[in-house]
Amino acid sequence: MENKSSDLHVPVVHPLETSGQKKARDLMVRTQIEARGIQNSKVLEAMRKVQRHLFLPDDLQKYSYDDKAIHVGWNQTISQPYIVAYMSERLALEPGMTVLEIGTGTGYLTAILNELGVKIVSVEIVPELHKKAIQNLETWIPSFSKLQTVLLGDAYEVAEKFGAFDRLVASACFPTVPKSESPFFRHLKDLAKAVLPIEYNSEFQYLLTLQKKENSWVVLNRLPVKFVPLEGKGKVSF
Repeated sequence: MENKSSDLHVPVVHPLETSGQKKARDLMVRTQIEARGIQNSKVLEAMRKVQRHLFLPDDLQKYSYDDKAIHVGWNQTISQPYIVAYMSERLALEPGMTVLEIGTGTGYLTAILNELGVKIVSVEIVPELHKKAIQNLETWIPSFSKLQTVLLGDAYEVAEKFGAFDRLVASACFPTVPKSESPFFRHLKDLAKAVLPIEYNSEFQYLLTLQKKENSWVVLNRLPVKFVPLEGKGKVSF
């Protein structure tokens, strides 16, 4: 994996925002995230800092800090703020870890992960959404794509190319837990963690926190959720 860490400490000037947007984000963190039990101070700091409205179309920015997922086009959504915080906390990240993110979306979770000091390989399969994510991320941090790796493509193939990863996170629902022959399993380091939405039947999905131990997964936690389905080879190949 290309080392982009030399750029990570360049001072960054973020876009200006209104006092109302800042107050709404602070309220979001207090009432939606801390109130539901998220305690990791670095995650809370990142959620307070990243301007979620930058990752939504102009006509949807009034909903930026609402307690809900928001449809952003192309049959995709930006996840509920609490879910983004929950996923970030469950990953148990440490600075310098390498993270494969499946489904860049509009780039919001990518921006949060960047604030947590990790090396990201993020992949989006929808061309229009990938383009929008790059625009959003570089509005948030100029030249973001020089700091982190944000790709257009199939996560299945990206996992084959870039492993090994310390962490795996997905914003699209897998039809089943990846099997041991899947690149999503093989290219994780031993004891690596994954936070993945998994379909249990047509009615239920669970966001599983998994840990790789030798040739199997250990389930550490689960939360009922609703995500868009995974696309690409990973949808049918495990």
